[in-house]
Amino acid sequence: MKENNFLPENLHSILIGLMLGDAGIYKSSKTSNSRLEISFGTNYKQFAESIENLFKFYIKNPIKQVEIKGKNKIYINYRIKTKTLPLFNIYQNMFYIFNTETNKYVKVVPNDIFNFMNPIVLAYLIMSDGNYDKLRKRVRIYTNSYSKQDVIKLQKAINETLGIYVGILHDRNNQWILTIGNTQLSKLQEIVSPYFEPSMLYRINM
Repeated sequence: MKENNFLPENLHSILIGLMLGDAGIYKSSKTSNSRLEISFGTNYKQFAESIENLFKFYIKNPIKQVEIKGKNKIYINYRIKTKTLPLFNIYQNMFYIFNTETNKYVKVVPNDIFNFMNPIVLAYLIMSDGNYDKLRKRVRIYTNSYSKQDVIKLQKAINETLGIYVGILHDRNNQWILTIGNTQLSKLQEIVSPYFEPSMLYRINM
């Protein structure tokens, strides 16, 4: 185990990457322990199963298939929930601040993200929240839910820790995303592809 009761090193980095993306950590109350939750779209069953296998010692129930009714068809979502454990409180404290006005937790990029950024973290962030823009030949990471200050923090961590130039692009309604351009693509592929689940390699144009 890592110091401070973190997950084992590999899972620690995977969880950081997933949390920077779409994953969430939840408490039933301010004093309860925490659980990790992740939802995957219809086309990502293989990725979901790989995450389930990685965290199998922390999961009690198998992947849940949830039917989502669309306008003309029914979609399947795959949802994973871990056990509620003290272990996940550390990550909840890293990624959330409590807003006393709304009485809700707000997800943020940790201030010490520089200490945790590595190829595994970036790989799982892109698998969780990235895509490849074929038209402009770039990777986009959808950081829309974060403040601009948080997006800048994440940009600098990737740039300075991994040596990959990352741009910030205004998306819409004061929302910001990260972009990795074509000139950086081969470097990105070399750094993160060893940690990609094979079905997700298309997100870095492989």
